[in-house]
Amino acid sequence: MVASFYLTVLPEIIRLIILAIFVLWKFYRLVSSNYKYMSMINKKSSKFVYRRNHLESDFEECAICLSEFVEGEKGRELECKHMFHRHCVEKWLQEYKATCPLCRSSIVSEEILAEYHRVKDEQNNSIIEKELALILLSIMHGGTCHGF
Repeated sequence: MVASFYLTVLPEIIRLIILAIFVLWKFYRLVSSNYKYMSMINKKSSKFVYRRNHLESDFEECAICLSEFVEGEKGRELECKHMFHRHCVEKWLQEYKATCPLCRSSIVSEEILAEYHRVKDEQNNSIIEKELALILLSIMHGGTCHGF
């Protein structure tokens, strides 16, 4: 009985622990990269709530979605002084380029941008994680991973 534990159950437990460490490390890298990226964006821009009477600028619409600003809507002003809806510009900065959509001035340093996109691409294209998840599911349902 004890020998059976050491030959079958213990290796499965060790594999689960290794899998958990691997997945947690990848998650930590993703969260850390996102935090650095968004921190840089927050340093290089400011958030505001649109008030028609309070802003001296003559902007009326977001250049990304081409919708007019509505009283009380949240926006973001970049370092170059261009203003957009907060959700529009944050989506632009996270999914496309780390530049102003209008003048293309850089918002995030090349180093942080490269790390952000590398980690994001790894997360999106991680076949290993998908296979490890299948192994984990197999183990949880009573299968073994002797071919692992």
